[in-house]
Amino acid sequence: MPGMNVSNPSVSVVITVFNRRKKLMRALDSVIAQTFTDYEIIIIDDGSEDKPENLLFPVLKKYSFIKYLRHSNRLPVRSLNTGLRLASGRFITFLDSDDEYKPDHLEARINFMQRNKSVDLIHSPAVLVGNEKDFYVPDARNRKKLIHLDKCIIGATFFGKSKVFKTLEGFKNVYSYDLEFFERASALFNVRKFDCLSYIYYRDSKDSILTLLKNKLH
Repeated sequence: MPGMNVSNPSVSVVITVFNRRKKLMRALDSVIAQTFTDYEIIIIDDGSEDKPENLLFPVLKKYSFIKYLRHSNRLPVRSLNTGLRLASGRFITFLDSDDEYKPDHLEARINFMQRNKSVDLIHSPAVLVGNEKDFYVPDARNRKKLIHLDKCIIGATFFGKSKVFKTLEGFKNVYSYDLEFFERASALFNVRKFDCLSYIYYRDSKDSILTLLKNKLH
């Protein structure tokens, strides 16, 4: 059963959500269905107005390994950092509220880290779902240009030792905070790419920050 080691789990999965309660349940179900079960889930509600708690409370009563915290709307980076502060796992990873994991997502990463003990942080490509044109997003180094997501650092795929996130004090509130974090991490830690397509990234959310920025700039 997931969350058997509630006080000291191997993995903390941080999920931030804002007005996506139905998609959140898909994401949550994909974690609960993992083949690796020694984890906790930390849900940070960034001031949602669609009352995700109505769907979440029955789940929270059933599963003690899920933590839920709601605060005022502070935007994604601050919500992620709040989740990091609450995380108690030896490893920390993420899941966007409108995405999901394949069933072996966590197990594959735990196995990789056990085989490569000197590695501190990994990142991965993702299974992209949506229209091909939506897979092109503003480039972090020149937002007027577009870059394919296959060539990007996707922060939600980060899986690393807790010391990495604590030492770097989380993410900075900048565009492409995941690339900025990756560059800081690479300067201090052993960071590797893990070519495992088990993170499912949906690019069909009209309220996606990347989509909104792309529409504004292009």
